[in-house]
Amino acid sequence: MKIVFLGLTAVFCLNANLIFAQKKPNVIVIYTDDQATLDVNILGAKDLVTPHMDKLMLSGTTFTQFYASPVCSPSRASLLTGKTPQRAGVPGNAGQDLSSKSGLPPSEFTMAEMFKENGYNTYLIGKWHLGYQPEKRPNQQGFDYSFGHLVGCIDNYSHFYYWGGDNNYVGGPNRHDLYRNNEEIFLDGQYF
Repeated sequence: MKIVFLGLTAVFCLNANLIFAQKKPNVIVIYTDDQATLDVNILGAKDLVTPHMDKLMLSGTTFTQFYASPVCSPSRASLLTGKTPQRAGVPGNAGQDLSSKSGLPPSEFTMAEMFKENGYNTYLIGKWHLGYQPEKRPNQQGFDYSFGHLVGCIDNYSHFYYWGGDNNYVGGPNRHDLYRNNEEIFLDGQYF
């Protein structure tokens, strides 16, 4: 009888571990450009109304002591790698076209890759701005699915990259930039 009891206990513990292992928490990271610390009501904004952001902050984990760079690519690289921008290989904004070699090096281990190794599905929606070359795009840096723009700034209605008026970038400043999983897509006239 003791052997059967121990065997059932072992099976129960094994099943309990499997049940608990399957209940991983959902993780959603919201990263915004050009937002000051006090740009939400819950942190002191008096001139903005942010009920949805406030609710998310109350029900989740909020990081208020994060290193930020004066431009976006280095801060994004820091968030994804846990390193300073220089150590992550992104000391300045990533290049805007295929001729640029800048951006997050493929050798960097990202938060997306860590989550993926631990059984999570990983998604990136919105702005990437960590490299335009194929090997530096979201799907090559650990994201299972990506939808958005690869370069710094676009018109969210026409999806055209509009920065760089000197036309030094390949394709010019008025180049279409909307991708789903490395495939350029056209949703002209639709906001996302």
